[in-house]
Amino acid sequence: MRRYLIIAIAIMAAILVMSLVKMIQARRARARGEIPHKTSGIDMSHVIGALVGLAVFFAGAVLLEGGAAGPGSDYKPATLKDGKITSGDFSSDGDAGQ
Repeated sequence: MRRYLIIAIAIMAAILVMSLVKMIQARRARARGEIPHKTSGIDMSHVIGALVGLAVFFAGAVLLEGGAAGPGSDYKPATLKDGKITSGDFSSDGDAGQ
């Protein structure tokens, strides 16, 4: 589920950046006295949007999956010992819970 969320956020970020770049280009064109028109094909705003989308995707993947445990590992929950809470952690032996 997390990976689909990351993909959706990357696509939304790309669309947002592309829209903002198009809006800035239209403002600059109006300031120069030109009439902004819709262009066909791929222009620089599409490339920038795609690059930002990829950057958000990879940054999200690294941040969300960086602290994840490997396959076959078990989670030991936090415990209370001598009035102090010890943090939970992942153990790499996959047969411990079976």
